[in-house]
Order: sequence, then C-alpha cells, then structure tokens
Amino acid sequence: MMNRLLAATTLTLTLLACTSTPTATSTRVWKVLAANIPEGAVMSGALLSDGTPLLVGGQAEKGAAWLWKSGALQTLTVPAGKLLSWVSVLPDGTALAVGNGRRALWRAVDGTLTAEALPDGDELWGSLAVSRDEAWAVGGDPLPDNTATPVLLHRTAAGWTSVALPSLTHPRIRLFKIDGHSASDVLVVGDEGEALHYDGTTWKEEATGTGEKLTTVRILANGRYIAVGGEATGVARVREADGTWHNLRSTKAGLSGVDTWDDRYWVCGAAGWLESIALDGGSETTEDQLTNDDLHLMLRLPSGDGLAGGGNFGAFKSTMHGTLLGWQE
Repeated sequence: MMNRLLAATTLTLTLLACTSTPTATSTRVWKVLAANIPEGAVMSGALLSDGTPLLVGGQAEKGAAWLWKSGALQTLTVPAGKLLSWVSVLPDGTALAVGNGRRALWRAVDGTLTAEALPDGDELWGSLAVSRDEAWAVGGDPLPDNTATPVLLHRTAAGWTSVALPSLTHPRIRLFKIDGHSASDVLVVGDEGEALHYDGTTWKEEATGTGEKLTTVRILANGRYIAVGGEATGVARVREADGTWHNLRSTKAGLSGVDTWDDRYWVCGAAGWLESIALDGGSETTEDQLTNDDLHLMLRLPSGDGLAGGGNFGAFKSTMHGTLLGWQE
C-alpha cells in the first residue's frame, strides 16, 4: 500500500511542479464558465491521467458526472443513485467517486462507470483511492436530532469494511474528507473541528485548535496538510508534519474548497466566495463575486488555470442547479 500511496503522491507533486506558475503579473481572472447546469451542483473534481478534469455532483436523489473538455461540459452516463460528493483518481486514470445512499462508483480508463456494493448506510462525503484494492471513504449517517454517526470505510482486495473509530470528543458528527501522504500518514476531517490521523496502525484524534467544521483537506509538500471549513466565517488551518496545527487565515465566509498553486492557496465557499491567500497566510486577495451560489470545488489545472464549482445548495431537497467558474486568461 505504501508504495502505491507514494506513487500517487509523487504524481500529484510532479504535476504541480510541471505546471505554469501564476505570477503577480498574471492576466488570469475568474470568469463564469457555466451557469444553471441542469444536472445539478458541482461537488468535486480531479484530474484524469491526461489532465482532463472529471467532475461529480448532481441532485440529492440523482448523481451526475461531467468531463471538462475544450471549454465545455460533457455530461456522462451515471448509474442510478443519489448525489456524488467526491472523486479521486489513480495514476492510471481509474477513478473512485462516492456519494449518498452509501454508494461507490469506479470509472475505468475506458470511461465506463460501475457501481460497487458497500456496507449498509447513507451519506459518504469523501474518498481516497490508492488502487482498486486500497481505498478509503468517509461520511456520516444522519440521526433524528440533526447529528450523525461518523463513518469510515476501508477497501481491500476482500471488499469494503467498516473501520472502528477511536473515542471521539464529539462522537455524533460527520466526517467530510480524507487525504494522505503515505500508508502511515492519512488524515480525515469533519464537524466540530474533528481530525483523525492514521499512522499505518492506529487512528488517533488530534486537537486542531478550532470547533468549526472542517470541510475539505488536501496534502501539501513536506508532509503538511491544509484544511478549510467554517460556517458564518471561514477557517483555513495547516497541519505540520509533526502533527501540530496552526491557523493560516480566517475569512469572511465559510469555506468548502481549496487547492494550491506555487505562490498561493485559492479557497472558495459560501455565496460565491473566492479568495487567494499567500502561502504564508500573510496576504490575501478577495475576488469580485460572480455568483450567489455556494462553491465547493477548487481544482488547479495542469495549465496553471483553475476551476471552482458549486450550486444552489439551499435547494438541496428540491432541484439544484450547478455553477462552474474558471480562473484563466
């Protein structure tokens, strides 16, 4: 498992190193690429092996997936099921998407999407795929009092199994996202500032220094992570390789998406919030609001451009539409 995780991480870092670097004189600006996407909200995206963005999302009761190619969205045929929340891609182009209704879809290199059986349950919000025989998924099954039972699933060659969690400070929460540097360095974040770290043997709860929900986590260089979240206001926090956490930036809107460029973090969140933060957290640039929709996806492209996606999540139980923004020339 370690070699495969390291290979995936190496590929990610290689792509980042080979892309063009935005500079202070860059002419890139954020633009609306697609509005009122009828299939539903855009929740997540990842790069296929050829650099093509694979996006997932949809409606509460109907998942959707798209490719972003040649400046246009191409809608894919998706097996029946609820909203798809997250997608991760292996170096060979195989992809794993997870979603509500406790489901997982594998996308083969030829583009075929197939469903896979999971343990009974409901909401999945994040995944980390290392190979077809090594993957993780996280989520939370809703309870009547608007709390949740946290869920952590692990896939091996024998299939998917539920993983027992350690005793949590807040035991009735949702786990939202998962990412990892190696087989002995995996991180999960969730409600109430929850963070769980896996050292290859044991899952251990960590103190993040915030009680705000942490919605998304991504790996950084040198064994570090960045996690973003918040509700009325946003938080962006960094986990160092030694397990300590510190605040990078507090923002004026709750955050859901983050990705890294060589000279900045781009974050996105509620009501179309887009913000560029210096790597040391010392400066920021807030972009003009291009949409009232909440943004959940932030994805750097091989060209150095970027995508931000979301939708009108307030209409979750009725009919959502999607929004896709681009940071480009």
